[in-house]
Formats: sequence, C-alpha cells, structure tokens
Amino acid sequence: MEFDQARIAAVPQSAGAYRLLQAGRVIYVGIASGTRSLRSELNRHWRGDFGPRTQGASHFEYLAAHTTAHAHELYRVLYSSGGPVREPGLARSRS
Repeated sequence: MEFDQARIAAVPQSAGAYRLLQAGRVIYVGIASGTRSLRSELNRHWRGDFGPRTQGASHFEYLAAHTTAHAHELYRVLYSSGGPVREPGLARSRS
C-alpha cells in the first residue's frame, strides 16, 4: 500500500506491527501497542517524527493485533520475514 495520508487514514486504530518499504526493500519494522495505534505510529513516520529515512518510505504493510502480546509476536514475524506475510483474519496491506 502506498505510504500516504489517505491510506494511513484507513488503517485500524489497534495494536499491531508494521513495515515501511522503499524501492521494494524493508527500511523499518515497528510495533504499535499500549496507547499507540497502528494509525498513530504510521502518521508519526509520515510527518517525519522519526527522521527523513522513514518519512521517505514509499509503501507500508501491517498486521493488526488483538492484544499487546499478539502485537509483539507479529513484530517478530515481520522482522524475520523478508516477504509478504499472510495470516488468516488479520489485516495486511501492501501494493
């Protein structure tokens, strides 16, 4: 999914894990848990709160979680996986 405000606005306000990509390569893997949601974390990157490297991402993908523990497990999956992740029942976006 392209990394822009319209697509970020469609991301759930839930815990989860996400990846930012540039030119088809993963440049960042993050987690949203506690008071931070997937949407809020992606917006922080888009605004440049973490610097120009992640602000310059072209695409993102995410997996929504049901609990904080689940979010941590999904983070490990995204961190160790080089390709798209497909888990039934979980949101995932990437173009």
